[in-house]
Amino acid sequence: MFQVHGFLTQAYVKTTENQFFGDSEDGSFDFRELGINASYRLTPQFMVAAQVLSRRAGEMYDGSLDLDYAHIDYTLQTDEDNRFGFILGRSKNTFGFYNDTRDVAATRPGIFMPQAIYWDRVRNMVLASDGGQLYGETQFEDHLFELRLIAGKTPIDENVENSYLNPALNSKMDNDGITLGGRLLYEWDGGRFRLALSNAALTLDAKTDLFTPGDIEIDYWVLSSQYNTGPWSLTLEYMYQPIDYEGFSGLMDVADTTVDGYYIQGNYRLDADWELFTRYEESHYDKDDKNGEKSSTNLGLPAHTFFSELWTLGVLWEPTEQLMLRAEFSQVEGTIFLSNLENNNPNSTERNWNLFSLLVSYSF
Repeated sequence: MFQVHGFLTQAYVKTTENQFFGDSEDGSFDFRELGINASYRLTPQFMVAAQVLSRRAGEMYDGSLDLDYAHIDYTLQTDEDNRFGFILGRSKNTFGFYNDTRDVAATRPGIFMPQAIYWDRVRNMVLASDGGQLYGETQFEDHLFELRLIAGKTPIDENVENSYLNPALNSKMDNDGITLGGRLLYEWDGGRFRLALSNAALTLDAKTDLFTPGDIEIDYWVLSSQYNTGPWSLTLEYMYQPIDYEGFSGLMDVADTTVDGYYIQGNYRLDADWELFTRYEESHYDKDDKNGEKSSTNLGLPAHTFFSELWTLGVLWEPTEQLMLRAEFSQVEGTIFLSNLENNNPNSTERNWNLFSLLVSYSF
């Protein structure tokens, strides 16, 4: 069976201060996504699939065409209660609840991903990998268990380089070895309750204009839970990310840290076409330095660049099966998730700011 699907998403972003997805203080239309994918099932066990994506996101992504994924999926065994197989090629990483579907607006938990877990500034590093996946799932009465294991190379771009090292260092990074990770997922009663533990571990080899070369070791954990009943849905995800700087003449040792963050989101479906949601999220560069003051002293940047707290209210309207519209308002304190490419001088960013956004998306 041959299938073709696609989507087109356009957003408008307005902020009172700071730059987010373009020149947002003046109102920005620099957030759009265009994707087309195809899949062909040659046999009941063997399928090939690929997607091409164009993503414009302010200064972070320029809208050029990228091969989002292209892989073969072979099911080794399948029956009424079990399924086992493997994937080879470039494939999306199943990480948290939303990483592998984050480019499709209809599957996101809002116009923007919860930045406490799914930072857009390092999106490419966690989105997909070139390598392989092993997967297996088993169903026992109302209980479903799924395990996915991932090994491969992850794309490293300018956003990643400027997030883990100061842009002034003009760093160049690449994978040192392969990224290893996976997700263990449990579902009860057809998805009424979901619980997942995800991990990705990788090492970045970095060269700069100032220091001797070094490595950045990242160990990325996410614990996810969700409860669904009737028109209500409640989602909570927590991220824990130790970062260790090795080499660099010892000058980056002060940056060793454990980043953490979480969000909690409640959704209420008014009817088949309308949905309301509210979300609260927090991020900290150092889990033991919630207000960023210690990190500010050590690294010489404003305290508000080391944390963020967001309240978001949103509404979703789906007038047809193909068309979706969203509107959201966020009150923000802190700027940890802002891109250094869009906010070149952290000292000029504002601690307190508001974010308003609109989005329209069409899929087929």
